[in-house]
Amino acid sequence: MGVYLEKTGGDNLPMDWLKEALSENGGPIEVERFCDSTGEYQRKYNVYKISAGEKAYVLKYSDKTETALYRDFLHGKDFVVPQYYGDTEYDGHVWLLMEYIDGPDLRMFDQEMAVASADTLAQIQNYYWDCEIQDGRFERYWERINRRAECLNKEPELAAAYNRFLERQKECPRTLCNGDFLQFNGIMHEGRVYMIDWGFGGIMPYALDIARLIVHGSKIQEDGGFPFYMNDELRKIFVHAQYEKLIQKPDWDRYIMDIKLAALNEYVEFLEEDLNDPDVSREEIEGGFYYKRARGLAEVINFCSL
Repeated sequence: MGVYLEKTGGDNLPMDWLKEALSENGGPIEVERFCDSTGEYQRKYNVYKISAGEKAYVLKYSDKTETALYRDFLHGKDFVVPQYYGDTEYDGHVWLLMEYIDGPDLRMFDQEMAVASADTLAQIQNYYWDCEIQDGRFERYWERINRRAECLNKEPELAAAYNRFLERQKECPRTLCNGDFLQFNGIMHEGRVYMIDWGFGGIMPYALDIARLIVHGSKIQEDGGFPFYMNDELRKIFVHAQYEKLIQKPDWDRYIMDIKLAALNEYVEFLEEDLNDPDVSREEIEGGFYYKRARGLAEVINFCSL
């Protein structure tokens, strides 16, 4: 089924604030909740479509970090992201009001999506390339990936490659990253890809968003893999288009290695829980979607002289 909307009431939502903020639209306010049903993936999000008059908005359960990012980094820059309309605190929680973007996400990736994704990402990365703003995001990221490395204590080949990833993160060019540019966080609308969900965003190494978009998809859905579909040709189109659109950039070989290192981090992120769980058998781990890819990529990284 994929993403769908479920009608709901306004319980636990800042309805009084919404009525005031949207009073010029006229008419009653209708509320629908975003839900997802894709294979075994079943979820109801704390994200709502708000309809008032002839206009539609998104109300998201958020936090001060994400609202500040929308307000201070994204708003008014003509980026291909939802417009920010304000935020409020209600019942001890932060709520973010944004533009509603209608269209499919990127789960069924195609050539048009590949080029449009590169357009959107490069515009943001070019604007903030080598940004000196200290938003604290890299420090939190650095602490997290060093803690993640501990899950590889019994995986010498993966650990060696992951150490190269860690070493590069200190020197890798930084820019504004979404931090979670998975395919359900891009919406195709009128030929453009809108990047949504900036809850993990901030100033971080540039290759993270590139890798996160491309590493989880496969031509055939595999057990343990994400329900995203992307073949190698589409990956190449996106990676090449992104490189061509960057104004400042590393040389090509460095760029490709940065993406490979970031891709390894993606695989290890999705292995971490199983590697730390004594109840998960070695056979389960080694037969899984992410372990096989991590081992293959680690071999390439460990034997590369760059």
